[in-house]
Amino acid sequence: MSFFLPSGLTALLLTAAPNPASSPTLPIERYSLNNGLRVVLSEDHSAPIVTLFITYRVGAAQEVSGRTGFAHLFEHMMFNGSANVPEGAYSWYVGATGGVLNGNTEPDRTNYFQTVPSNFLEGMLWLEADRMTSLDITDASLSNEKDVVKEEVRQQQDNAPYAKTLLLEWPQQAFSSWEYAHSIYGSMQDLSNAPAQAFKDFFAQHYVPNNATLVICGDFEPTRAKDLVQKYFGPVPKGPEQERSFPREAPQAAAVYRKVEDRLAQVPLALISWDIPEPRTADRDALELLASLLTEGASARLPKRLIDDDKLAVQVMMRAGFPIPTYGPGQMVTLLVANRDVELEKLRSVLWQELERVQAEGVRMAEMRRAKAKIKKDHLDGLRKTVFKAQQLATYETFYGGADKFPNDYRRYDKIKRKDLQRVAKRYLTKQASVTFDIVPTPARNQAPAPTGGNER
Repeated sequence: MSFFLPSGLTALLLTAAPNPASSPTLPIERYSLNNGLRVVLSEDHSAPIVTLFITYRVGAAQEVSGRTGFAHLFEHMMFNGSANVPEGAYSWYVGATGGVLNGNTEPDRTNYFQTVPSNFLEGMLWLEADRMTSLDITDASLSNEKDVVKEEVRQQQDNAPYAKTLLLEWPQQAFSSWEYAHSIYGSMQDLSNAPAQAFKDFFAQHYVPNNATLVICGDFEPTRAKDLVQKYFGPVPKGPEQERSFPREAPQAAAVYRKVEDRLAQVPLALISWDIPEPRTADRDALELLASLLTEGASARLPKRLIDDDKLAVQVMMRAGFPIPTYGPGQMVTLLVANRDVELEKLRSVLWQELERVQAEGVRMAEMRRAKAKIKKDHLDGLRKTVFKAQQLATYETFYGGADKFPNDYRRYDKIKRKDLQRVAKRYLTKQASVTFDIVPTPARNQAPAPTGGNER
């Protein structure tokens, strides 16, 4: 399973809208159990629902060469059955409440969530604790999920346009560290060859309370919620302590260019990316604000120039942490989808013109104010969704020094000046530091994708 939180999950998940004129208030209680499990509680009684969100600090970056794909496989295995839950019953139990569930794997974490009517909170806590302590890891269960993963890879990589380049080929060029460069899906050969004991060892090392953060967000009574958390998670044994660090990225010495033919692509797409620092650092914040300024909204520079004025593109996107976020050093990615009969080289040349304008002239105050307002609005809109709040609280508790830093953290963009945007554009968004993939439809006479030359990193 995989998910990227949708903008309109369901009306059932919406809570009361915050007042944009005031600072957001979000009740947050943080504590830890004796076994190291971090717990975050956030009450919201505006709707009779509750979201459980659990993050394990394990992803593809914690794998080792020859044993890849384990984290993503366990994303599937966690729904497969345990000592007390039959195979396939986990999803059935949640669905029977009228609730929803999902999970996803990233380089630095694996996430699981359920949103259910609030009277089912105890049942969800029992389900989560049960699979943490007694997941069914046998040759038979592993064989079944390996087949599921292989089919997912075929569907999401081999049968989707652009996906193989975005998920497999581009990361190998964009990241210098093996931990971030290899596919989250891993090697199918690694999955096939690894014995059951290797998966048991991986689970015992990483899927333990002291490597997890549990968030409960929504309609619940705190004293009872804490009693239930202690009842079901308190007895879970503490696991081995983990060394917590992020991969280091080497500076890029020269531009990288690849042209890839994609038999499923209908229109050409250009991907341009740059190395950027880890989240919540000053330069990263400035780069994120610059990306919003350049691409968010019809009046932003790149959509206005490339789509409206020059009619070169049908879609423009610039985003940090795309397509899958990292919490160590990351990537700023620009995607340009060409208009009919437009050469990607022309499209990219206009992009570079606009970036060079920022580097030479900076940005206008009105542009920056609009971008900051957009970030604030998105933040406040997100507070209407229990899933969004729970995910962010888990992220801040796990990676950013505490869930209590989340509610007003959008204010870190307020102190960014125009000169900061010009400075980071000069420092990071250069041709020399770029990785470019031109993805073009395969000509009818040649159905096989054919990557071609360019500089090696």
